[in-house]
Amino acid sequence: METQKAWMALAVMASLHGGGASSERCSTPLKFELRERYQIVVPGAIGALERLNLLIDTGSIPSMVDRRVAKKLGVDVQESEIVAFGDRSRVLTTVLPNIRLGPLRADAVTAGVGDLSFLHGVDAIIGLDVLLRSSFSIDYETRQVAFGPLVAREPMVRLEVTPPFLTVQLALAGRPFRLLVDTGSRRLVLFERRVRDRLPRLPVHGEQLLYHLSGTSRLHRVFLPPLDAGGTIVEHLEGFMSDAPVDGYPAEIDGVLGLRVLASKRAEFDFERGRLGFR
Repeated sequence: METQKAWMALAVMASLHGGGASSERCSTPLKFELRERYQIVVPGAIGALERLNLLIDTGSIPSMVDRRVAKKLGVDVQESEIVAFGDRSRVLTTVLPNIRLGPLRADAVTAGVGDLSFLHGVDAIIGLDVLLRSSFSIDYETRQVAFGPLVAREPMVRLEVTPPFLTVQLALAGRPFRLLVDTGSRRLVLFERRVRDRLPRLPVHGEQLLYHLSGTSRLHRVFLPPLDAGGTIVEHLEGFMSDAPVDGYPAEIDGVLGLRVLASKRAEFDFERGRLGFR
């Protein structure tokens, strides 16, 4: 019952953020460019602007548009606040007339406005507020994303809502961890302040800088115990620990799961059944 309420709350939130939206029940797959082996960049349109590069990012709420695109659209902007890896920062927000990618269309989308130059040519980030409107699959081998109803497949894990994020529960060293599912990340990042008492000591094997909307975060590279994803075991897994403040995330979330950690070939976001399929 609680899970059902959470799904309903997230659906309501999406409709409030994005006005009306629609997608065809059966659609032609949309080709995407795969950058750095994990970033999914599709062609799309915003308002009167066509042939834009749109990054599909389930870890982003709300969607974001580059400030140069907002200027071309001539939309009004106002100041607001976002959270990225626990860091709060001030951003501008606006209401986009519509977003269109393949068969998916969302009208009157409330979106952040920021400098997306660190994403090298991406015009906007399409977040969960838009993506939630249709189940979709990602085929990393053919580089196609398709929106519409899905056939139930194995293996899978339960896809749940920890408002306002999509999460899954996985296990490390036999202990449960709830992770935010993020197509816009390639790493498994654990929040050290929340997990340090549930894992054995993990020696650090280097550092990595992570660039995001709020700036940069320093991550510590570690080798993780085998990961159990609904009975599928992933071994020899490299992960990262972040010691940044995480007050901006719900208390139940222990880290961020970059989707490709599980899905080397294919991923399916089945919102009707609440399932994340992977292969």
